[in-house]
Amino acid sequence: MKQETLNKLNLCEDHERECKLANGGLPESIWETYSSFANTNGGTILLGIREHSDSFTIEGLTDKQIIKYQKDFWSTLNDRNKISKNILLNHHVQVIEVEDKKILKIDIPAADRHDKPVYIGTDPMKGTYKRDYEGDFLCTEEAVRAMFADQRDVSGDVEVLDEFGLDVLNQDTIKGYRIVFEQLHSGHPWNALENDEFLMKLRAAAKNKMGTLSPTIAGLLFFGEAYHITEVFPNYFLDYREECDDKAVRWLFRTHSNEGDWSGNIYDFFCKVRTRIDDEVAVPFANRRDGYRVDRVDVHDALEEALANALAHANYYGRRGIIVVKNGKELSISNPGTIRITKEEFYAGGNSDPRNPNILKMFGFVNVGERAGSGVDKIMTAWAEQNWKKPEFDFSERNDRVTLKLEVGQVVYIPGAADIRNSTDNSETDTAKAMPKEDKILAYIGENGSISMQKVVEICNYKSRTGARKLIDKMMKAGLIEKVGERNNTLYKTKK
Repeated sequence: MKQETLNKLNLCEDHERECKLANGGLPESIWETYSSFANTNGGTILLGIREHSDSFTIEGLTDKQIIKYQKDFWSTLNDRNKISKNILLNHHVQVIEVEDKKILKIDIPAADRHDKPVYIGTDPMKGTYKRDYEGDFLCTEEAVRAMFADQRDVSGDVEVLDEFGLDVLNQDTIKGYRIVFEQLHSGHPWNALENDEFLMKLRAAAKNKMGTLSPTIAGLLFFGEAYHITEVFPNYFLDYREECDDKAVRWLFRTHSNEGDWSGNIYDFFCKVRTRIDDEVAVPFANRRDGYRVDRVDVHDALEEALANALAHANYYGRRGIIVVKNGKELSISNPGTIRITKEEFYAGGNSDPRNPNILKMFGFVNVGERAGSGVDKIMTAWAEQNWKKPEFDFSERNDRVTLKLEVGQVVYIPGAADIRNSTDNSETDTAKAMPKEDKILAYIGENGSISMQKVVEICNYKSRTGARKLIDKMMKAGLIEKVGERNNTLYKTKK
């Protein structure tokens, strides 16, 4: 009965829906729900419905009630002394009929980060709400301040720390970073620069009010000493632990930013941790590419990207810091600060909106991380190709954290690699196996005239359409193929 009613309302069974009977007037609690939906992922309020644990009772509203509720709702919503911002348009409030009874449906979208926090009254510290599976809850002052900080379009991590000189940066970290940079960018003009000039190019340093050089926030976090970082970010802490199921053993290995025998900055943390988190990724010896053993696969890159993304998206004012826990084949990467876009945008990719874009850019210069926002897609695709358990993201609004949970295992498929165990005398078969995916697609189109997305999945051995779609988009941008048809009749042909 409950699901039937939800189907009629075109709604899913989730926590982003609130039913209110509203037989005695517009409920006061509607504004807490408005605030919570706007500050989280949006949702729907239904007036005229009584919700039970496993069913609904549709009471309905009279025409007189509907007119009054609409008037009162818009009046309050547009009163800046009562509600900080109206993010609704007329079509967000509708009268709908269910079982011959009228109810008022109010769709509340997720507010843009520039409009958050959306709060009740005139004091955001006392009127800002969010929502999770337990319902609406009042945000902490720390969470409210984080929302105000996220309103800025200018990246906060390029702010110049006038009170510091470049002596707070770790010279060994800078040296190590430059070695990797030079290996990847041979002949780059930045390689000839002195350290201070190089740091300015990275926007890790800039001129302060006195005309001398100081680190930026990104520079301090990326290259600084931990005890100087905590002067700016008191809650700063990076923690990596390897645990086991034996409760008598606290941990098998641990390193953290307060140890004192290394810098404690995020780049050195990344370098220390990345070599350990992929140890459980087993690559078969038999796999070869161009005659050489394949030791590094897409999963390794995805793991690095997951770690770099957590470091670049973190709110370093938040509590508990970055926590990475490895337990056998299970890995958890958790950072303070929720995502600044909707969940739908997050999973779709292409719009990452990082909290610390300059940090992500500095990772990008050493070939780590994706500025274009495809990091999530890379992780999902890599895991889908191996047919491993789907990665899980936990967005905890109450704790203001994002946690990624992963499981790794035996690599069973390596794109572009040949398995010497399956080698035969049939050179045509071997050539087909080693053929790049783009050539496979073009060869198929040459023989058949066109190709469907499903056929791309099959001939390129993708485990899902995500990787296939990404490859097709790449080939279309390169002008190799073009799209014909729409929806279920979509095909791809070589471009004329």
